[in-house]
Amino acid sequence: MLGPGPTAQYARMSAPILTLTGHYDDDQPGALSYYRDFMRYATPAWRRRWAGNWRGGMTSFAAGVDGVTFDSSGAQLLGAFYRGAGQAPRPTAVLLHGVPGVEKHLDLAYRLRDRGWNCLCFHPRGSWGSGGTYSMGGLVDDTRAAVDWTLAQPSVDPDRLALIGASLGGHTVLLHGAADPRVRALAALCPVVDPQAFDFPRQMAEDFALMLRGVSGEDLLAQWRRLEDLGGHLGALAQRQLLLVTADRDELFPPSHYTAFAAALPNIEWRRHPEGDHAFSACRAWLVEVVTDWLAARLGDQT
Repeated sequence: MLGPGPTAQYARMSAPILTLTGHYDDDQPGALSYYRDFMRYATPAWRRRWAGNWRGGMTSFAAGVDGVTFDSSGAQLLGAFYRGAGQAPRPTAVLLHGVPGVEKHLDLAYRLRDRGWNCLCFHPRGSWGSGGTYSMGGLVDDTRAAVDWTLAQPSVDPDRLALIGASLGGHTVLLHGAADPRVRALAALCPVVDPQAFDFPRQMAEDFALMLRGVSGEDLLAQWRRLEDLGGHLGALAQRQLLLVTADRDELFPPSHYTAFAAALPNIEWRRHPEGDHAFSACRAWLVEVVTDWLAARLGDQT
């Protein structure tokens, strides 16, 4: 190949670019391959500037779902990208389940798609078919890789990106979101706030390990003991749009787990369901409405 590779070429672009694309048998991903390459390799500033110049029919996105893979520290992660329909790049959420991830909260992805949002649901390393060894300490890196992949998609508005996480995924979302300015809103569902306040039962760890790759129950307990208390990130989280959703009958993290955390964050909106358990089993419709309405009020519906 002559000259520098695509990354260097796109990074050096300084002039306005017009690219015309079309639909081939309604296969928009094929028609937009050139644009996807540009959005993958360009700087964030150029992605925002260029995406804002779309016009007419070539800005139309169809609803759908794609199986996706992307790399995180050498491990191939699996996920599903739910594509919202509409004109121009869409508001988008990245959804992270807990450990081991039996409840994946996919009803949130379906509802967000109905409202014109994109949603990436992914499985961290070592879980649900993703490569590598499961690592609680690697969850932030996996989330960063998911955000990077998401922002490279042509249907994603980089100025309207949210993270949603449940349980240990909620801990990860808050930890990553506190440090990543690309993320504009955070929704945490029954999140772990202070890991050391929870006495992780050994039998639970053993049961979880059977559903994860490369770890034993003892490994999970050791990883849990190394997790970071979110109390050290209150200053950064106070600058975020933040939704906390908890359940009064949560058998793992009762409301008292969140009292001091919520009191320290004047920007937080805390919603509680009196009958909900840790997975919101008896109040899924309520959970979906609360989360998606809150996100739409802050980052917009675009139907």
